[in-house]
Amino acid sequence: MKTDSATDLVSARLAQAIRDYVPRHPTKFRKLMPLKDSIAELRSKRASYAAIADILRNVNVPVASDTVFRFCHEVLGEPMTRRRKRREMPSRVPTKRSREKPVVNKATGVHKQADSQPTHEWKRPDGPRIADPNNI
Repeated sequence: MKTDSATDLVSARLAQAIRDYVPRHPTKFRKLMPLKDSIAELRSKRASYAAIADILRNVNVPVASDTVFRFCHEVLGEPMTRRRKRREMPSRVPTKRSREKPVVNKATGVHKQADSQPTHEWKRPDGPRIADPNNI
């Protein structure tokens, strides 16, 4: 019977230790823990990690921007995805260039574009590119 009470006592103490357990943050985060709310407010205002590190250095809290990055992700729970979206390449919009040759007025020698519009516009074929033997 003595072993049962000892086992119960150990399991009760273990259960209490589990309930009271708080993970210890590394030493580098101990400086930042009192400033947790301020850092969270700066991040909500979309301040960069480097800007936050500069602000903290100005108030005599020496910290690197990568430490602020890790703090925000590990302690504040920010997602690890990038905030910046990739810029998409602008779609190419075909410009209307006139493929007609300029018309020369023989009397004045002035070059002018022809007023007539082309009857059709060139469209790139959908299939594979095959060389035209007549143009080689």
